[in-house]
Amino acid sequence: MTEIALIADIHGNIPALTAVDEDIKRRGISTVYCLGDMCGRGPNGSAAIDYCRDNCDVILMGNWDEHVATGRRPDYLKEAGAERQAFLRTLPLYHKMWLSGRRIHLFHGRPLFRDIVWEDSPAEKKLSLFSLIEDEYPVDIVGYADIHRQFKTDFKDDYRILFNTGSVGNSFCTPTACYAILRGELGSREKAPISIEFVSVPYDNAQAVANMRKELDWFDFPDEYTAEVTLGRWQPNL
Repeated sequence: MTEIALIADIHGNIPALTAVDEDIKRRGISTVYCLGDMCGRGPNGSAAIDYCRDNCDVILMGNWDEHVATGRRPDYLKEAGAERQAFLRTLPLYHKMWLSGRRIHLFHGRPLFRDIVWEDSPAEKKLSLFSLIEDEYPVDIVGYADIHRQFKTDFKDDYRILFNTGSVGNSFCTPTACYAILRGELGSREKAPISIEFVSVPYDNAQAVANMRKELDWFDFPDEYTAEVTLGRWQPNL
């Protein structure tokens, strides 16, 4: 059985990423997928990008990655640099795979689609994510990121599952680092056991704030960032 750690929305929070990395290694998981947003919002996006390039088997583009890739956010682009910007431009928007006989689609959310699908969005809006990407096979499970909140919805009429990984670096519901684990037979079209686990890891929030304050010559929202990483509450101005 393969275990896949799904990380997303790191947003340059290196203490949170370090805590998650240590937890993944403690569990003996060697396969890691990043569902996007390595940079933006936080101060150390370059280090987060470098970690993912070195450690992730799959890396998808998130909306903040797109902002930096296109130069839409020159403040974060300056921190990341031109070589990483070029790398971000190469990232795919989604990943398809078989796991224990289930067809799975993984993506960040935006920029693949421009709306936001929250955990309390109407069922029809959630179901629309299953037909978002063209596929010759029916889609059984969709995993995404973007909203910084972990949840799982089971559509019991047809056994489909929608889940969100949560955020490593900027959770909007807890001041911890969140990620998900998929378990199953990777690449197999034969039905076999499969599971989805949500993980929440404590980390050094004070160090994350200290890292941000080192970058105050270009970082514009120190108070909002502090609130996000210490309280786990969304700050819309950030």
